[in-house]
Amino acid sequence: MAMHFSRTRRSRINGDDSILPLTNVVFLLLIFFMLAGSLASPQAFDIQPPVSQSEAQARRDGLEIQIAADGEIAIDGQPIELDALEERARDALEADPDLALRLKADGDGDATRVVAVMQALRDAGGHKLRLITLAPE
Repeated sequence: MAMHFSRTRRSRINGDDSILPLTNVVFLLLIFFMLAGSLASPQAFDIQPPVSQSEAQARRDGLEIQIAADGEIAIDGQPIELDALEERARDALEADPDLALRLKADGDGDATRVVAVMQALRDAGGHKLRLITLAPE
């Protein structure tokens, strides 16, 4: 009696083959979030800051306060009243005393409104105030 042993064919699974679909999905998610996400802070108003006389680039860290041409105020894209501005800035400065405040005002806006906002920020304890302007052409 002849014994016949049949070998079962084992498929060799390469370790890279099982992780490749996962890598593809992660890569596609990365691309999606890069395209869908916004890296800039939201703009509450359409603001055209005045043109700067210097060539220096503005830093983008800190709390951004925006003043529209009609006098409306926003902090990091969220509209806020002048009365609440000082309290909101004080809370942010208590959390981070070295926080820089960036003021972006419309060039056609009222200068007295800008001065009132600057005074509210100073009263809140803000000592690092940067005025955002457009780079010269």
